[in-house]
Amino acid sequence: MATISKQDIRFCQTADGVTIAYSTMGRGLPLVIPPQFVSHLEAELVEGPFAEIYEALAQHCTVVRFDKRGTGLSERDVSERSSDEDFIPDLEAVVDELRLERFALYGLSGGGRLALHYYAKHPGRVSHLVFYGANPKGASDERRKQQDVLLAVIRASWEVGSKLWAERLMPYGGTREDIERLARGLRLAATSDVVQREVEIRKNRGDLTHLLANVSVPTLVIHRRGDQVPFAAGRELASKIRGARFFPLEGNNHLPATHEEAMELVTPVIEFLTQTEDRRQPRPTDEIVPVTVMFTDIEGSTSLTQRLGDEGAQRLLREHNEAVRGALDSYHGKQIKHTGDGIMASFFSASRAIGCALQIQKMFAARNAANPEDAVKIRIGLNAGEPIAEDEDLFGTSVHLARRLCDRAQPGRVLVSDVVRQLVAGKGFEFEHHGAESLKGFDEPVSLFEVRIGP
Repeated sequence: MATISKQDIRFCQTADGVTIAYSTMGRGLPLVIPPQFVSHLEAELVEGPFAEIYEALAQHCTVVRFDKRGTGLSERDVSERSSDEDFIPDLEAVVDELRLERFALYGLSGGGRLALHYYAKHPGRVSHLVFYGANPKGASDERRKQQDVLLAVIRASWEVGSKLWAERLMPYGGTREDIERLARGLRLAATSDVVQREVEIRKNRGDLTHLLANVSVPTLVIHRRGDQVPFAAGRELASKIRGARFFPLEGNNHLPATHEEAMELVTPVIEFLTQTEDRRQPRPTDEIVPVTVMFTDIEGSTSLTQRLGDEGAQRLLREHNEAVRGALDSYHGKQIKHTGDGIMASFFSASRAIGCALQIQKMFAARNAANPEDAVKIRIGLNAGEPIAEDEDLFGTSVHLARRLCDRAQPGRVLVSDVVRQLVAGKGFEFEHHGAESLKGFDEPVSLFEVRIGP
């Protein structure tokens, strides 16, 4: 990833006279990201869980962030707030100061409600809406009880309370260092008194689902299945917005704990914003999108044609295509093109790509067991990288390596690069190292890893 220059931090005044700190970084389509629970422009970019996300988005967009009143670098000594709507003037001041006539809004976590409030008030100013881990519903009784416990801990000790809050946001995969760093960022962002008021706002939030039917801009909703914010809330958010895309993710962390989890909140957003822009504007030919590339290949397609005839071979090819496309749908993969004897596809997630490949192999293993005289075996190769996207196709070294891995795989097997293996560390996949081999077009030997398919 190219290095992003240091963010440009400036200040503006709201209509009611409050000083708000805001920052810009990157270039391209304006993407405004309202703050979550509490924020600090500097601390978040240095070591916050969203830092990698902001920098990756800034490769493609002008990322605009701000600290809402009472937090971060914005004016701290402000009057009491009672709801999320009280922060709308902060967002209004920032976009007006930057003279943004139209822009996309990315509501990460709690920032989703502020994004929705702003859209309801200024629908003509918003070009796209993106939500991650957002909940339009009011707080449940169980949620209020949890907030009461958190409030009691914060009142007793904000240091202890900040760590408790951090652990709830990153319950799986976050190291002790991650938790300590996040807790430190929370304490930098706001005082105990401010945080207590924020928790009270969360406890008393109303239901915003009545606003969803009026959303008429392209909308993307991303949500993790095991998030502490109920998965059903994300599904309902998407279902009540006409034409909204719903992109479910695996995992349990509300905040990203790994590079892969962070990129799952970047890549689909970049593609969504790019695909829904005015198509009269040509897509940059050198646009780089981090993805995992998969190739499938039918073993001995020429001999199959000779043995079964053109019609029989075409029937098996159609069977292959339907099976692969069904697996792609299940794992949110995207077919890039048909290669004649197989399919090239891409994924936002390496673990999804492996899951898809294993499903394909298991499907054909079961099929072949039932039809041994008509067996069809598939080779699959996977590699991850940043291929060049042009004319709905992918090009570059990372694509070439995925193709070479597919060619080298044994029939009925899945062969992956070391990059893919490292990306899915801790995800439960098992690999067998096949050593390093010289592959056509690559100067250095490439380490080959076969995914163990299991029962």
